[in-house]
Amino acid sequence: MKKTTLITMILILLTAAVSCVNKNGEGRNEDGSKKEIKKARSVGGTSEILMVTQNDEQWNGQIGQAVRDFFEEEQYGLPQPEKNFKVAHLNIDALNDMFQKHRNLIIAKIDKDIKNPLVETQKNWQSEPQFVMRITAASPESWVRTFESQKDGLKLMFDENERERFQEFFRPTRDIKIINQLKKQFGVTMNVPEGYFIGIDKDDFMWIRQETDDRSLAFLIYELPYKDTADLNPDNIIRVRDSIVEKYIPGPIDGSYMTTDKEFLKPVFKTLPDFPAGYAVETRGLWNVVGDFMAGPFVSYSIVNPESDKIITAEGWVYYPNKDKRDLLRQLESILYSLKFVDKD
Repeated sequence: MKKTTLITMILILLTAAVSCVNKNGEGRNEDGSKKEIKKARSVGGTSEILMVTQNDEQWNGQIGQAVRDFFEEEQYGLPQPEKNFKVAHLNIDALNDMFQKHRNLIIAKIDKDIKNPLVETQKNWQSEPQFVMRITAASPESWVRTFESQKDGLKLMFDENERERFQEFFRPTRDIKIINQLKKQFGVTMNVPEGYFIGIDKDDFMWIRQETDDRSLAFLIYELPYKDTADLNPDNIIRVRDSIVEKYIPGPIDGSYMTTDKEFLKPVFKTLPDFPAGYAVETRGLWNVVGDFMAGPFVSYSIVNPESDKIITAEGWVYYPNKDKRDLLRQLESILYSLKFVDKD
């Protein structure tokens, strides 16, 4: 009898809880106001996209091939070949609740009755961070044409999702000591997680390091006066970088030092008007050591500080010999994207 009473009470409580949630996933506070229900954390491996088709024929044919050709291109700036993304596959009848929470989703549909291709996008459909693109077209040829017109913007959204995932993961483990030192010295905040230490701390330069037995991860932060837009041109960015790392980053042999590789893989540059700290120039490439055989990838962001008329450059680099480095570089990139200038009082 006691068991029956207990179960009945549980059912009553559960029914009451469910009744407080409306169809949009919003609860109600005691005063009747809406209460947002946080969605589940998205799932999926690092740099993974889940493509959903109606059948295997679409995946094995030109639809799946177009998606794989674009997203599984080799990522530039890595010493060994690594794909930008891994594309996994699922047919629509297997898209259960778990797979609906995948962080990066492409859903393909062929509907012969549709007149014009339909592109639908949605953020945080069943989880967060999440981005979903649904493309419906009358034929595979039309679907591929539509995808080709949307793919660059889609990649930007998937890149953003990867950064948001890492930022959410690292946010609870921020190293307050390092963050406060960055704020004091450069007037910026950056969510550096625990496990790093400050290797060098000069007036206009900081080397933040994480060392293990088989790898090194690092951030370089440096600041220089800003004269005009020529300071942000590619040649000047590399010239400054080379002078900084030659001075502060020694190699393992006397007289050896870090520099920027300009032969095996030339650095590439991209302007980012919407970088969180303001207009930035992104640089990607390889570093190597003069006088030794060490090398690895780096990514940097150069931004003008409007409060001080100085350029601050924040860089992350990886040393992990003979191992994949894409995901480690993505981690560093996500931390660099948390950089913001501190408002002066």
